[in-house]
Amino acid sequence: MKIIISPSKTQDFTRGMDKRITNPLFKEKSDKIVERIQGFSKPELSDRLNVKGNLLQETYDNYQDYKNSESTAAILAYTGQLFKGLDIENYGEKEYEFLDKHLYILSALYGILKPFDKINSYRLDMKCKVFDNQTLYSYWGEDITNLFQKDELILNLASKEFSKLIKRPMITIEFKEKSKEGKYKTIGTYAKQARGKMLNYIIKNKIKDIESLKKFNEDSYTLNKELSREDVLVFTR
Repeated sequence: MKIIISPSKTQDFTRGMDKRITNPLFKEKSDKIVERIQGFSKPELSDRLNVKGNLLQETYDNYQDYKNSESTAAILAYTGQLFKGLDIENYGEKEYEFLDKHLYILSALYGILKPFDKINSYRLDMKCKVFDNQTLYSYWGEDITNLFQKDELILNLASKEFSKLIKRPMITIEFKEKSKEGKYKTIGTYAKQARGKMLNYIIKNKIKDIESLKKFNEDSYTLNKELSREDVLVFTR
């Protein structure tokens, strides 16, 4: 089973990991994006990456000196809600090995990352207009899709923005909250937190099949068989 997750805009490079650090699979293609962005003026960067004010200056400076910017393993760098759910400080060798074998992080700049791939500080979304005649989806899509076998079990814990990169059948996980009216709806922050809890559950229990995953019941979530489909497992609370 392969697991895909989204990156996060929030990043922290104070935690280091020297022993397991690896290079991204598509570093050359990533470098081309960086070189392209380095050629943008500030007004063009603002328009193409949708950044303004202090964030524009910070983003501009970061890309201009990209090779010397802060770096660490991807799994340590991202600090969004999903990643906060990982108890990585208490993982041992078996958990690290499981991560390295099963987890992939999708990225607008790097395409796809293994957990211990070295990344630099960056800001880039899939919707950013880096190239004039090509979207980042078309730039990355074929290479990323071809990493996965057609009959491979893919567990999708990523957002729609990133999971669209992979043109393979997959099992998508959704988390929904029950309202006072009895209706179920997805609340973004809660869903991200739940994805992190589930990923941590998978890692600690070394889960490799869907039937075992269906037993997940942390934070009061349980599998809702009525809302679930063959390719979508819905957990509700």
